[in-house]
Amino acid sequence: MRLAESTPRLLVRTPSWLGDLVMCEPALRALHEYYAARGAVERLTLAGPRHLLALLDAQLPGARCAPFDGRSGEHPADWRGHEVALLFNNTLRSAWTALRAGIPRRVGWSRDLRALLLTDWMVPPREAGAPPLSIGRAGAWPRWLPRPYAAACRELVQSVGVAVRDPRPRLIPSPAARADAARRLGRFGLHDRARFVLVNAGGRPQSAKTAPVWLFAPVLRALWERDRVPLVLVCGPGEERVLETLHGRLGGVEAHPCTAPIAELPELAALCERAALVLTADGGPRHVAAAVGARLVCVCGPTDPRHSGEHAAGTSVLRAVVPCGPCHLEECALPKDEALVCWRRIGDEVLGQCLSERLRPS
Repeated sequence: MRLAESTPRLLVRTPSWLGDLVMCEPALRALHEYYAARGAVERLTLAGPRHLLALLDAQLPGARCAPFDGRSGEHPADWRGHEVALLFNNTLRSAWTALRAGIPRRVGWSRDLRALLLTDWMVPPREAGAPPLSIGRAGAWPRWLPRPYAAACRELVQSVGVAVRDPRPRLIPSPAARADAARRLGRFGLHDRARFVLVNAGGRPQSAKTAPVWLFAPVLRALWERDRVPLVLVCGPGEERVLETLHGRLGGVEAHPCTAPIAELPELAALCERAALVLTADGGPRHVAAAVGARLVCVCGPTDPRHSGEHAAGTSVLRAVVPCGPCHLEECALPKDEALVCWRRIGDEVLGQCLSERLRPS
């Protein structure tokens, strides 16, 4: 199904995860440019979680928004009146909502039974055979092929006849977000050109995907001892305990936790833009930092770098090749004395990469 030169009333269901939304931004921008060039941008609607759409407030002027709370708050009444639904997530619920809303053309990826609810679909490739060199284990059949999500989004948009001319995700913090970041940094005594290292110190407690405190703490202490550049610690909602644990390990280091309140996503983008360096585990904030052009060190534990393999300039992605990974498990399946081997083997590499960055004020 191609849009051709028409401008149907198009509802775009944006991704429900922060990193996916940022990787999808070039596709969303291409759709906005297509409609804006035809003077019909008001016929484009973005539907997605409210807190994520806030990150795009200054990105796609004129487009309508149909925000909802949570990742499963779609309601058919909010989607009615559209002629085409383009679904950038993989849930049955979104396809079912589009059908119940009476949207005649429904475009998305065919996974599981979802194709029964779509009129036009693309089938994602599956992984087969031995694992690629230097990656680790192969998945059990029929695992979907791990590949850059941004590439899949471009292909879906191009399937409806819209070209994605600029594949790099780009975020421009709004003036309000920059003002929020400046006020917070001012409370920390970091005014104007003051330099700092931004650390995504959060993560789900007890999750194997959360960077262990014992990995980040010595790296951050070494950075402080070398350059005396202050640290700013950020986290997401519900992740404060992990941040506080890391902060407690940094006695004697100038480290400022962004809590009470935590930084909302627009402010996070502005903080990343200001930072001399961003250090983070693989996750949503890593994509925000790259999209605003930050210098970035990203550490992958059990996550698969093939899902986000299109790395921006200035991004260093570190991981250890282990026989059991990448597993994407929330709980490490190894015995306690061998657990988190993917994190343990990468410690010195993180330290070396961070210390290679030049952070001293000019």
